[in-house]
Amino acid sequence: MTQDHPEADLRGVDPWGLRRVERLLQAIEGVDSLKLVADGQGGIDEIHVLSSSGLGAKQIVRNIESALLAQFGLQVDHRKISIAQIRKQDLPPATEPAGVARGATPAARRLIMSEFHIERTARQDVRCRVTLADEEASFEGTAEGPDYAKSRLETAAQAVLNALAEATSGQATFTIEGVTQIEIFARKLVVVVVQGFEGRHVVSLPGIAEIADSLEESVVYACLGATNRWIADL
Repeated sequence: MTQDHPEADLRGVDPWGLRRVERLLQAIEGVDSLKLVADGQGGIDEIHVLSSSGLGAKQIVRNIESALLAQFGLQVDHRKISIAQIRKQDLPPATEPAGVARGATPAARRLIMSEFHIERTARQDVRCRVTLADEEASFEGTAEGPDYAKSRLETAAQAVLNALAEATSGQATFTIEGVTQIEIFARKLVVVVVQGFEGRHVVSLPGIAEIADSLEESVVYACLGATNRWIADL
């Protein structure tokens, strides 16, 4: 593993550097669970992933490599990343928390994008409207901002955060740390870092998504990747 970034030595960032890496990798599509093995020098020696996704193992490895390079400047040899793929029906049942009837396994809450719309306003700004949904309800967020490239990304992200504020009924609030585009291994990605606040607890939540047809829509997916695990227990 080479270190080409000021944050590459995770010990120099904070004492929980590996937890930051773990949070990032858990947001990647295809990663159900993982274990990181430290090399004893502030870096990563092994990454073991359990996946029940339909994605191929090579694609999951590439996603992990891209995410680590984009967020932390870490280049990890693909031979250090192992992917164990299993069928979903073979996953062991989740541990039943106290108060839950035997045989009833509560699913973690997960929001998906059901609708996205962006338009220019009469003032030549842009307005983004995002509708998020879980199994029970839908939540809408809107935001407006200047009509230039970076602002459009931030406006799309803010619309997601406004929808999340409604979805969590004020239990958690979010702000945008930053949104940017990168290109790695001929792949175009959007990276979002969101700050989550719950009482006095604050955490940085990174999310990453490959850019498809719409750059702003890709920002929505990156934001959901960053925040879904945070709101799962709310």
